[in-house]
Amino acid sequence: MSRYPQIDLSEWTQVGEGYNGQAFVSDAHPGVMLKLVRREMGAAGKVEQEFRAAKTAYEIGLPTPQVYEIVRDGEDHGYLCQIVAGKKSFARLCADQPERIPELAARMAEYGHALHATTIGTSGSVPCMKELLLTALADSVLVTEAQRALLKEKVLAMPDERTCLHGDFQPGNLLLAEGKYYWIDLGWLAQGWYMMDLAHLYKMMVEDSVIPQVQDLTHMTREQMLAFWDAFARAYTGRDDIEKLNRELLPYAVLDVIRTFHLHAPDNPDLVAFLKSWIARILETA
Repeated sequence: MSRYPQIDLSEWTQVGEGYNGQAFVSDAHPGVMLKLVRREMGAAGKVEQEFRAAKTAYEIGLPTPQVYEIVRDGEDHGYLCQIVAGKKSFARLCADQPERIPELAARMAEYGHALHATTIGTSGSVPCMKELLLTALADSVLVTEAQRALLKEKVLAMPDERTCLHGDFQPGNLLLAEGKYYWIDLGWLAQGWYMMDLAHLYKMMVEDSVIPQVQDLTHMTREQMLAFWDAFARAYTGRDDIEKLNRELLPYAVLDVIRTFHLHAPDNPDLVAFLKSWIARILETA
């Protein structure tokens, strides 16, 4: 594993903060943003994976900021990437201008179609979603053996696709900046069946819309999140029967939770108990 160059953080000014890290800019580095990842997510191996995925996304032509170099601040790692000037996420736009939710949801459906039609090909930096799900499912503490067997059948039945999955497909990760659109936070980029991205969005916009922390993350109210999903799902699928789609997505939403937990397992017994209960309820409904 490489020993990456140490940065002098005193040269940088913090301009943003997320769950796992902070964003910085510097007059000495015009047009460049430092994304510094903290805690266990800032380990070199995890940042290398995120960097390689983001680099692959840019190289295959997805509309996403360019990434330049991995750096570190002590034991925490991050990377330098292109600044997108004047940006605003779709989540923030929806919160600020809720009357635009149908328009913005339809635009995300359009860009989602383009993303899901982009072929990755063979790339060691971008995992196969089916393989990732099978690995995550094999040792998951969130499911019973009967649930594991049921979900494994769902995974094995998925089409073998080499097209892009964002991995964190949600309106906070699509930006509008000076008339252009950009996907961001592509560290979980994968190749596979588009329904997994839809399941991720469904879970956030519908199942998780009652959770205050998720409302804070999206800047949206529960009503706005539900309206966004309804408009997105209709635009993406061309179907009016959204309830049928919602039922189809339920087992894949469970698989998405298992994948997310596998990639970033929090040390939180209360959360584990909650997820076990949620999974049991969802699988009974599906």
